[in-house]
Amino acid sequence: MMHVRSARGIAEAGIAYGMYASRYDDLLRENRINIYMRRETTCTLLRTFAPGERVLELGCGTGDEALALARHGCEVVGLDPAPEMVRIAQGKADATGLSARARFHVGPSREAATVLAAPSATRFEGAYSHFALSYEPDLRPVREAVASLVVPGGHLLVASMNRYCAAEWLVAVALLSPHLAGRRLRDGTTHKVGDVDTRIYPRSASELARGFAPDFILEDVRALPALLPPHYANRALRRWPALLDIAMRVDPPVSRRRPFRTLGDHVLCGFRRTD
Repeated sequence: MMHVRSARGIAEAGIAYGMYASRYDDLLRENRINIYMRRETTCTLLRTFAPGERVLELGCGTGDEALALARHGCEVVGLDPAPEMVRIAQGKADATGLSARARFHVGPSREAATVLAAPSATRFEGAYSHFALSYEPDLRPVREAVASLVVPGGHLLVASMNRYCAAEWLVAVALLSPHLAGRRLRDGTTHKVGDVDTRIYPRSASELARGFAPDFILEDVRALPALLPPHYANRALRRWPALLDIAMRVDPPVSRRRPFRTLGDHVLCGFRRTD
């Protein structure tokens, strides 16, 4: 029953993002917190994966991170459950002359091996996912799929909604909202995509480590972001742009320090494929 419910929830999220696909890039461009997070994840990807490597993206959205890696010289295969997202991503690749190094397919992360129909000789030097795995209530099928595709020693980067967010707790105190303070501590909470409420599953770094063991070993943890509040606070922070500038400059070094690295809105975990 869990797998049936899981598939249904992921499919519903794919439908929600498909409905929102035409506005998705505009949302990222107008939200400074989202812009900061995308910049940090992209920089991490470019440091992690070398030109010439084959990389798998789980939940590619409209393809911007995959195309950044393609320009970097990587060969990227993206997967997303929303057909309209995939259509837009492939259109960007075609329009920018990157379709030889960036290809996109429709399908959920847990079915990556099946969707790609990859023979054993077709392997990836690494994989990554930005937020998409927050929709997975059970990481086991995702781990098994990715482990079958990534070579031993390969990198896996996962950015996921964190269970413990200090900035959100402070916002909840300021708003006298106990519901907001405790929403991530439950087994699943809601995330609005356009006008649709979708179900997501926040996880701490230790929960992600257990979810990907024993096929992947956790090597690095950072908050994303550490000091900035969640993206939904962007509109309120427009009144203090200078404060936001300072926070964005200070955030990168702080995001790797204890205890801040485990208390951000998202957590960015770096894994290594075991032998």
